[in-house]
Amino acid sequence: ATKFVLVGSLGDLAKKYLWSALEENIWKSNIEVEIFGASRNPVSEGQLKLAEILDKLPKRSLPLDGLEEKLGAAFRKLPDGDEILSESKEMAYVILQKLNVVGESLQDKTNGLLSKLSQSPDEIKDDFSQLFNTISGVGRRVLAGGQDALLKFLPEFKKVVDDFADKAPKSSEELMSAIKVLLKHSRSQFSESKKAAIDLLKNVLKSGSQFQDRVTYLQLKTTAHFADFCGDVKNELVIFYLSIPPSAYISTTEMISEHCKKDGVTLRVAYEKPFGYDLESAEKLFTSLDRLIGNENIYLIDHYLGKSITQQIPLIRKSNQEIEAMLNKEHVHSVHVRLLEEVDCEGRAGYYDKSSVFRDMLQNHATELLTLITADVSNPNFAAAKCEVLKSLTKPNKHQVVAAQYHTYQEHVGSRSLTPTFASVLYLSDMNRWENVPFILTSGKSLKADQKDIEVNFKSGGRLHIKFKPPEIRLNGRSLLPETFTAASNSYISLLSNVINGDRTLLPDINTVLASWNVWDHVIKLKHNLLLHPNHRNMAVSNFGKFLIAGYTENPMEEEHLKFFNKAFMVSDHEEHLYEHLVNDIVRVITETLERSDKVHIAVSGGSSILGVYKYLDAHSSRNPLPWEKVHIWQVDERCEVAHANARDLRTFLLDDIPEIPVSQVHFMPISENGCGDVAAFQEEFTAANPKRKFNYIILGLGSDGHTASLFPDSKTISESADFKHVEVNTSISPKRLTVTFDLINRSDWVSILVTGSGKRDVIRGIQQGKGFPVSKVANAQLTWFIDEILL
Repeated sequence: ATKFVLVGSLGDLAKKYLWSALEENIWKSNIEVEIFGASRNPVSEGQLKLAEILDKLPKRSLPLDGLEEKLGAAFRKLPDGDEILSESKEMAYVILQKLNVVGESLQDKTNGLLSKLSQSPDEIKDDFSQLFNTISGVGRRVLAGGQDALLKFLPEFKKVVDDFADKAPKSSEELMSAIKVLLKHSRSQFSESKKAAIDLLKNVLKSGSQFQDRVTYLQLKTTAHFADFCGDVKNELVIFYLSIPPSAYISTTEMISEHCKKDGVTLRVAYEKPFGYDLESAEKLFTSLDRLIGNENIYLIDHYLGKSITQQIPLIRKSNQEIEAMLNKEHVHSVHVRLLEEVDCEGRAGYYDKSSVFRDMLQNHATELLTLITADVSNPNFAAAKCEVLKSLTKPNKHQVVAAQYHTYQEHVGSRSLTPTFASVLYLSDMNRWENVPFILTSGKSLKADQKDIEVNFKSGGRLHIKFKPPEIRLNGRSLLPETFTAASNSYISLLSNVINGDRTLLPDINTVLASWNVWDHVIKLKHNLLLHPNHRNMAVSNFGKFLIAGYTENPMEEEHLKFFNKAFMVSDHEEHLYEHLVNDIVRVITETLERSDKVHIAVSGGSSILGVYKYLDAHSSRNPLPWEKVHIWQVDERCEVAHANARDLRTFLLDDIPEIPVSQVHFMPISENGCGDVAAFQEEFTAANPKRKFNYIILGLGSDGHTASLFPDSKTISESADFKHVEVNTSISPKRLTVTFDLINRSDWVSILVTGSGKRDVIRGIQQGKGFPVSKVANAQLTWFIDEILL
């Protein structure tokens, strides 16, 4: 016989996953398992069943209209149902969140009326009518049976009502009268929906009755509780799944050891991450647990390892020799593990502020995923192989770590905090298989969209891409998943089965966890200059990897120079150093592009700032020759007067100084003594030489009026092809111009905007204030600003 005891709080996620696992075969195939739901605090059976119902509701298949009323009557049929409705404020909020039926905040609407109290009642009659309708809706939604219950569920509403009573007694009387009518109406609705509520309950619980009938609820908190529970246990397998705060792991395990560890009883205890706060605390934790119950009885849970797609990684590696032969330093350019989340930390800030992105996602989930793709899959002891990879990782320096915090985090945590909510870290391995291959692990909160994936970029230009949602494993677009693959509904199903069956295949290993802490302790303790930005959700996350790799392959990108500007990355430094940073970035793109293509297309605009770039390109090329024979240079901004043409600077300061650049691969925009040439012909030249019709890198400048290239405010288009156009601008020097379009700029692989010169302070300030300059239309995801520090 087996006893499975889940110890946790009522609202614990693991418990909900446990209930959800009902529809899978985990409980149906383990009929002999006796299941216990053990709360550390007293809880009524009615509350537990209510939580089960909420977890099982087929929300999308049921109309929301009238659902609240049906549920209200249904809950009253449960044991302790009335007590739930009258006593559990928290459960009322759970109901509202689960059903997603609360729209605009009632408090916001009512506060709006408070600001109008100085007006006459006639003028706000419509507002009161709207408020009454809102109250009616909320009254039904909180499933309350009377005025006291309504106020108990929504204390903020009670405060608003009290404010009305203090400031406008007559209005308050009208308001309370409306509430009484509303609540009387709500009670009659509950009564009328009794039959519908019973039908709903039957449908919701139909598939769950077998599981619910098997669950015994009890309280397990004190030594007396454990002594009572384990007193009659003999010749059984007893599994404790501890979904409790890590601070209670040792004290709870002490009670399990004292009362449940005895002859004839096989004991297993499962613990959810985190496993320690750092290396020292993890070592102390595992030493204590080993002393109490023995390492052989410890099962560690990391739900990412239970995901169906995660389990496929080692299987595909073993069965596909083509893939396995490519996973090494000869073929791999870089490995990226990304766990990016749109959700912020609101509601979890207390926990998160102590953990940070490093402890929450990177030290555990991201690191485990990295080892799945890099460890020796042929090693029968795969856990040892994963440890070998982790022990081979060199400690990152400050140039290989970027940390950031979204701007509203401090509001969520309620205090000034330097906790990173985003980080991207570059690791290198000294083992022969992966020597000097960048491993980049990235995670963060409050980002533009969820993105959870592993990406292996090959030097040949191909990639192995593993996505978690939707689950995919593709090599150069070709699916590697077996046709029979079906993703499980949640990752806990396989993990719980493994614990029941004593199988650690999908579970973290103690030695691997300690090796991971050894790697991350150093990173966590580094001093991080946090990047802050008001539009953190819009930042170009892939730029982090760009700068980390650039810092590793070229001169390190000094952390103090890397910041945010206008929803994109910014490098700020003294003007001379700024040119050097930008040239290093150009060289990086040339190098990376030629690893997957035989040509590189670089575009340059006009202006005086670009001359410094030409100077440093010459200096770099003399020290480290570049493969100029594979580089095409495109002019994308030209004045149609020969005396003022940008082409002259391009020839004088670049072609004359770097004779290795083939003149035939420098593409000048067409002008003559007669003015602008044929822009359509230039388009044809561009398309013929570059069928993809995009630049690998484009360098733009910024004018004092906010223009870039020759895209001025209120410029008049004379003629236009797909990617370039002939314009007339309001300027005394060469009003007729040829220019690249925003469409082509935003299609480019990488875009840099170089800003130098003291006359640009006002336009920089205007951009920061959100003024609509033409340059603001540059919306490329890989945009980086290079700005002279004197302008900021």
